Amino acid sequence: MVPDTPMAQVENPGKKDQIRALRREASPDKFGLETRPEKNLCHYTSQQSLIGILKERGIYATDARYLNDSQEIVYAVDLAKRYFEKRNSTRASGVLKSLNLIEELLVDRPIYVASFSERPDLLSQWRGYCPTGSGFALCISSDRVMALAKTHGWRLVKCIYSEPKQLEVLAKLEEFAFSGAWDKPSGIFALTLLLIAPALKHPAFEEESEWRALRFFGPDQILIRLGISTLVPYIMFALTVSTEPIELASLVVGPTPHGALAKMAVETLLRRMKVTCPEPVSSQIPFRNW
Repeated sequence: MVPDTPMAQVENPGKKDQIRALRREASPDKFGLETRPEKNLCHYTSQQSLIGILKERGIYATDARYLNDSQEIVYAVDLAKRYFEKRNSTRASGVLKSLNLIEELLVDRPIYVASFSERPDLLSQWRGYCPTGSGFALCISSDRVMALAKTHGWRLVKCIYSEPKQLEVLAKLEEFAFSGAWDKPSGIFALTLLLIAPALKHPAFEEESEWRALRFFGPDQILIRLGISTLVPYIMFALTVSTEPIELASLVVGPTPHGALAKMAVETLLRRMKVTCPEPVSSQIPFRNW
C-alpha cells in the first residue's frame, strides 16, 4: 500500500520517471519567463562574504525559506490559490488541495536561490546586503552566468513583479499540467509551481531588477552559515567550471568613507586570489551608513 504522505499525494509514487520528465520538460521559458540575460548580472555582498566567495569560488545560494523577503514561495502559492479559488470545479479543488501541501513538501525538497541584479549600483541593495559597512557588487557577464548555470545544473530566470504577467505564467503552467501528458495533473501543477515560485515576486521589490539561479533538490551535503536570527542552510553556485580563475566583468565598491583605500585593498585581494577582473570602480551613490 502506498503511504498517505504529502509527497505521495503530490508526486504520484511509483512514477519516478514522470518526476524526472517533469524536471526536464518544465523549462521556465515555456511559461513566459526570461532565461537569457542581456546585461551583466551583479551579486551584492558584504566584505566578509566577498572573502568567503573568493576562497570557496562560489556564491552562496540560500534555502528560499531563509531569504530576506518573508513572502518567498508563499507569495506565488497564495497567488495560485486566488487564481483557482475563483472557480468552482473539480480541477480547482484538486489543485488547491495540492497547493496546501507545498509547505510540507519544502521540508524535504527545498529550493536554493542565488540572487543577481541587472543594476550594479543600487541603493536598496547596498542597504540590504551591506547595512553595517561597505560592500561589493560582483558583476558577471551574461554569457558567463548562463554557461555556469548550464554546467552546474541551475535554472536561470528573471523575476516577474507584475501581477498580470504572473497570472499569465500561471495560465501557461495550468495548460502544461493539464495537457494530458501527466498523471495527477493537480500535483504536477503544484510541483511545477515550486520550480518557478522564486521568480514570482511581490511588486514592492521591482526596483531590484533581479535574476535568480534556482536549484530544486539540492546536493546531499548542505552547508550552514551564520544568519542574523538563525543559522542559514545554503549550497554553492560555483563561479568556475574547474580550476580556472574566477572571471568578473566588473566589481563595484560600495559606499564607504574611504573609497580610495577600499579600492586598493580589494585590488590586492583580487590579485592574491587570481581573479580576472578590470579595475574596480566606486559606487556613485551618496549614501552614508557610518
